[in-house]
Amino acid sequence: MINYRNLLSFSFLLLALTAWAQPNGTGNYYQDANGKKGKSLKTALFGIIKSPNVVSYKGLWDAYKKTDLRSDGKIWDMYSDITNFDPDKGHAGNYSKEGDMYNREHSFPKSWFNDAKPMYSDIVHVVPADGYVNNRRSNLPYGETDGTWKSHGGFSKVGTCSLPGYSGTVFEPNDEYKGDFARIYFYMATCYEDKISSWSSDMLSHNSYPAYKQWVIDMLLRWAKNDPVSKKEIDRNNAVQSVQGNRNPFVDYPGLEQYIWGNKTDVAFSYDNYDSTIPDPTPDPKPDPNPDPNPDPNPDPNPDPTPDPTPTPEPSEGEQVYTLVASAADLAPDTYYLLVRENENGNDAKLKSVALSDMLSTGKAFGYANVTVTNNTIVTKVNEEKCPHELYIAKTDDTYTLCDVKIKKYLSLTSSDNALGANETVTGDGEKWTITFDENNAIIANKKIKDRTIRFNAGSPRFACYKGSQQPVQLYKKVGANSIKNTKVSAKANNVVYSIDGRRIMKIGDGDNPYRILPKGMYIIGGRKVVVGN
Repeated sequence: MINYRNLLSFSFLLLALTAWAQPNGTGNYYQDANGKKGKSLKTALFGIIKSPNVVSYKGLWDAYKKTDLRSDGKIWDMYSDITNFDPDKGHAGNYSKEGDMYNREHSFPKSWFNDAKPMYSDIVHVVPADGYVNNRRSNLPYGETDGTWKSHGGFSKVGTCSLPGYSGTVFEPNDEYKGDFARIYFYMATCYEDKISSWSSDMLSHNSYPAYKQWVIDMLLRWAKNDPVSKKEIDRNNAVQSVQGNRNPFVDYPGLEQYIWGNKTDVAFSYDNYDSTIPDPTPDPKPDPNPDPNPDPNPDPNPDPTPDPTPTPEPSEGEQVYTLVASAADLAPDTYYLLVRENENGNDAKLKSVALSDMLSTGKAFGYANVTVTNNTIVTKVNEEKCPHELYIAKTDDTYTLCDVKIKKYLSLTSSDNALGANETVTGDGEKWTITFDENNAIIANKKIKDRTIRFNAGSPRFACYKGSQQPVQLYKKVGANSIKNTKVSAKANNVVYSIDGRRIMKIGDGDNPYRILPKGMYIIGGRKVVVGN
């Protein structure tokens, strides 16, 4: 006999499990969009997230304490990388330079929708940002540019758009947040589907679908793909719901934009069977599920009580060790180097650290090989297939030459474009370079074409010459007898000592004198090369 009470209970259990299985605990919030695709999916989502219960414009200051605080309690600013604003005091007063104060930035400019409500204080797109940089942005469209104006370190830029389809002036946010802003723009086109056709901007197509011009759609889709949803966005999205009652579906369902504007417009959306797994960029440590079945029978009787969490790996046969050159004082001519673009995002897997490698078939740029940077040190094979190429840097008068050791040619720039070529001999100023440093970045400028420096293009991965629009590079010097100098090192708490082949030796404590503790030899201490006893 069928027990209908148990069957009914089981059915409710299945419904509950389905609801809780949705991304970020959204339950059946997106159920009405199930099975829709393309334009119809956008309209269904509009019905779900429309009419947010926004706070007042003044109320945004308090709301930011829920939505936009970093782990240190400071305001999370996506326009500048030097700010540390207190949420209560940081928006008071005036600004005359970057870092003075923050304000409320309409990432989707309010003039485009005539200051109308509820858009005017919709916290999804009204984000805290440095006031000075915000002022430089004004109401410019987002885009990509070489940048005639740049914020500190080139983090944000203003200049003529370099994308096909638009030639006006644009504001380019940093790569780190391009995906964030793309998903905000997808939200605006969806949440305000009934209004956006009447808004005015060079980015808009003056209709409800697709809402944006094609060059904008192409750019936003690329931004969203290259900068996937982050934990920051997930946390902010959850906080936004507590503030104004709606959510950004493009954060909850990474890649959802492809179902509306991209290559999946003919695929039906499934709200309860959608892969929204996001790897945590900084996961909490978990026990090893497969412990070593053969532990060391002779463990160290005096283990380091504070072991280095990221020890430098030992080089294998054929590998070389290179350390970061952080200033002109560390730059030594007649020495071997790697030209590197470091990953600044820690464990973020979408961007690897790379070093200059084989010349591309065009002969106008160099490709890359992945490298791992640990404690400002790289251990790698070089000058082999799919490996980094060493550069032999030599001094010539007030400039340097950079010779690719593998192909035995000098890096060269002979025309005022992005092309980075190579010549067998030094024929003139095209093969000569000046090298200066900005923090840890190496500014390698050509003597003949002075406004061009060697940079890394992450969008079209290659090392070439640019006017500053691409990512800065670093130099790593080969560790060896020819490149190690007697360097005076003062005792510093918790300096880790490595051998020149990358093996961890010990950790120097506060007050210790390395010259009295260490035997004669060559070491790496605190990222610098030192000789003890000579």
